[in-house]
Amino acid sequence: MENKVSLHRLRNILLEMHQDVLGMKENVKDEQFSEYVNTLLFQLKGAREMSTQLLRSIQKDNTMDRDARLKSVITLEVGHGPHPAGFEPGAVDARTKTEEWKVNHVCALACKQYLDTVGYEDVLVTDENNYLSKVGWNNHKSDVFISVHHNAFSSDKAQGAEALVHDTLANDNDLKLAKLCSAAFARELKIPDRGVKTRGLSVLAGAINNRWKDTQAVCLVEPYFITGKTVDDHASWSNRAGVAMGMAINEFLRGP
Repeated sequence: MENKVSLHRLRNILLEMHQDVLGMKENVKDEQFSEYVNTLLFQLKGAREMSTQLLRSIQKDNTMDRDARLKSVITLEVGHGPHPAGFEPGAVDARTKTEEWKVNHVCALACKQYLDTVGYEDVLVTDENNYLSKVGWNNHKSDVFISVHHNAFSSDKAQGAEALVHDTLANDNDLKLAKLCSAAFARELKIPDRGVKTRGLSVLAGAINNRWKDTQAVCLVEPYFITGKTVDDHASWSNRAGVAMGMAINEFLRGP
């Protein structure tokens, strides 16, 4: 257990370092220093992947026991971000220039912090191998798998919370988790609840194809529209969304 906690801490430190270096890269003009930054990013990515593999190697194949929910394995996949062809920011708020990938991170990390505080032992935040050809790779023996995204629209009047499940492959647990997430976002952010949508998304199909037991729940969340005219502090909104998602996950794992 001590090794697992230490690895979680190490991986989160590496994740924060990777984000800091990515931010640095955007402002680098010197070619030699830019090459150094790219090398550092490559090394950090390798270290993060190794820590992820180590975490997974010591995770137990525990069955869903409602009384032992704090030992449940929860995977929060950060949507968009680094991939072999470069970098995908996701949606971008034209007004504030906020990138979806960045607030996806904020939301996922806030959710993990909440769940850690509640007492969950296996909460993994990952943005590795989440590009299209590797969709679902991160779904490794989790009791809950959520792909974290944020909505956007051409009009700044659009606002509301929603969650998505696969249109043909979803099961009752997927639907239940999605409903809880959408309702929690709406409640905590004080926005309309757009409910659960069904889509044939690759990220959902890929994760479900890797579903390791029937009780596992898989969904994709869109806490709010980053393009909404009332959203000025994206970090605050996505932090609150992350806490709301943690509440929803905890409620789902508590069971009936």
